[in-house]
Amino acid sequence: MTPNTQPVTVVAGRYALEEQLGRSPTGIVFRAHDTVLGRTVIVRLVHPDLADDPAFEAALTDASRRIAALSIPGCARLLDSGLEDGVTFLVREHAAGTGIRQRIKASGPAPVDEARRGMHEAMGALAALHELGIQHLALDADDVIVSDDGAARLTDLGVGTAIAEARPADAADLLGAERLAPEQLRGERPDARADVFAAGAILFEWLTGERPDGRGSPRAIRSDVPRELDRAVARALEPDPSNRYADARAFAHALGPAAEEPDAVTIPEPRRRGGVFGWLGVPLLIVGAVAAAIVVAVLLREFDVVGQDVPPGSTVGAEPPEVPPEVVRAASVSVIDPFGDGDELSSNAILASDGNAETAWRSENYFDGVLNKPGVGLVLDLGRTREVLGLRLSTPHPGFRFHVAVGVDPDALIDAVGSPVTAAALTHVRLDGTGRYVLVWITSVVPTGDGDRAEIGEAEVVVAGA
Repeated sequence: MTPNTQPVTVVAGRYALEEQLGRSPTGIVFRAHDTVLGRTVIVRLVHPDLADDPAFEAALTDASRRIAALSIPGCARLLDSGLEDGVTFLVREHAAGTGIRQRIKASGPAPVDEARRGMHEAMGALAALHELGIQHLALDADDVIVSDDGAARLTDLGVGTAIAEARPADAADLLGAERLAPEQLRGERPDARADVFAAGAILFEWLTGERPDGRGSPRAIRSDVPRELDRAVARALEPDPSNRYADARAFAHALGPAAEEPDAVTIPEPRRRGGVFGWLGVPLLIVGAVAAAIVVAVLLREFDVVGQDVPPGSTVGAEPPEVPPEVVRAASVSVIDPFGDGDELSSNAILASDGNAETAWRSENYFDGVLNKPGVGLVLDLGRTREVLGLRLSTPHPGFRFHVAVGVDPDALIDAVGSPVTAAALTHVRLDGTGRYVLVWITSVVPTGDGDRAEIGEAEVVVAGA
């Protein structure tokens, strides 16, 4: 039998990375095997740019030390942490089950009682954290794991807290605008009420299969949602934090009968392993011919090229390309409006690629909030045919939806657009094509304070180096 020679990456001499589960501007997450204790764990490799920020490193160290000292039912524990060839890693308990968003994709919105019960349980765990002065601050539907028996557990604590402490102005870019409370999007220092907002958004999605996107009433989409539950979700999603529930305990109480008190929270002595946080310096062990330096180089390159919208599945350990990618602005920008009047404020199109995110291309005002046509698009002309790897799009008003295509014939791009993307304050989309033109095809608008529009502050294209 031929032996399996597939390279395996082992972190800290014990955590063998098995499958990439996700990627975001804050890091890459893997399912891994703890070779010492023979168990499945979750390993997060923190984005090197964050780890190189002394303020963020100090905030993450403090948050992780506090979280690692806790044992709270319903929260995945932080088991280990360290520094490996300049890459910070966190090791968490593996929570068996599937995330809420994955469950929705598989079987649609949950029965009302199931969603209410699951969120009630998750809020009990979050309440125990709030009562200890700890917030999640990056809670998303993927961070609530539901087991086969319906038990809900929270995971991925710490990173959101560190960003709130050290990089609050960057929270939308690093965590994704769709998961954050309005005060976080404004760069303000959040508190427990930001977690309440995130929990309300998760319950809205669990009940309807849709993210709130500024809406507060799941009953408006699904008529069997009880009115008292609808009111609880709407209050949790109040834009003004002073109008929300004060913390997770209050929200849990509003969801139904008082939650059962969680088991006693134990606070053991912190583990002492070469310092308060126990940063490790063990070199990365690679089974096979791939060197540790190559792995770190690949991680750095992957983080630079892609962001929150990249699907999981990339192979760690591949040889990096010889020429690094580059970010370019369009030589010219034009508007296409084949289903409207053909104009769509084309005179200010260049503002979407002028190097200044403070100036923005704005669509016309759609007074009823609906395009009433298949879409309107911006065509970015790169000046010559390029190998296109991705798009970076910023907007002062997130929430509108768009699709992207690349090609050599601008008239054919509408028929080649990819899956819809919801615009965040800064959105990264991976592309894989060759062409001179990139189309941003907009299919919805959002309230901007000056009408219902789509606005693009800056659209930059990531291309293979010349």
